[in-house]
Amino acid sequence: MLVMAGTMAVAAAGFGEQRLQSVAGSIKLKRPAGEQLVIVKPEARAPGSRMGATGADLIELADQLLESGRAASAVLDESRSGLTFFEGGWRRRMLDALAEIDTTRFSLELVEAPERYRDALARVTDGAREYQLAAGIVRWAIRRDQPVFSRAFDHMRVGEREVGAALGGLRKVGAVEGGEGTPPSIDPFTASQAMAGACRAYIGATQGADYDRCIERQQAAVQAIEHRFSFTERVEEPAFNAIRNRCREEWPRDFISRDRCERQAIGDLTGG
Repeated sequence: MLVMAGTMAVAAAGFGEQRLQSVAGSIKLKRPAGEQLVIVKPEARAPGSRMGATGADLIELADQLLESGRAASAVLDESRSGLTFFEGGWRRRMLDALAEIDTTRFSLELVEAPERYRDALARVTDGAREYQLAAGIVRWAIRRDQPVFSRAFDHMRVGEREVGAALGGLRKVGAVEGGEGTPPSIDPFTASQAMAGACRAYIGATQGADYDRCIERQQAAVQAIEHRFSFTERVEEPAFNAIRNRCREEWPRDFISRDRCERQAIGDLTGG
């Protein structure tokens, strides 16, 4: 959607700087008659038309926004020296870098985040807003051919800080979500090799009565694990999956210890 704004005049540098702070959005440079500004906003969508996104999708978008912001900041920093601001090559690279931010920012505005990610995503949005303000200031300065955009550096810095912190939050939630995912089934062949390795380590031999008893106990533990379910233990499935995944990670080869780990964790959770 294109929103047209009429010609604006800047009386002095001080006023110009203040005026730049009010410019928000993505301003695309054009030179139509009347010196019009074209402010590009994301296309409007009907309520409920947002796109669903997984935690991995959100992390990828936030990471992309952070990288785009850092790239734009690097180009912006070049303007601190000499007459770089007036160079056509620098302006093209600056506008291209800001366009990359816009692309990711628009995508973030159109996604529907799972409830557990919404707080972290809100912080990403705050950071994106800072990038948006910086972009508006720089574009307006280029459009007017006036190097009055010092506040853009501040907005870029705050944007990077907010998006970086939010990305850490998204990854933390994603790790929890991953732990609550459905654990893989026990593969019989892999399990038999793991049992043999565990018993060999415990007994110090690969045969004999003690070794056979160890294998039998390992097999019994596998049976116990395979016949343990969230509904039989009266535990919510995400919590049950988190326990199973954690115990599997802690005891990848020893099923006796894995079974004990699950029973203890479930008991702690249920008070049993």
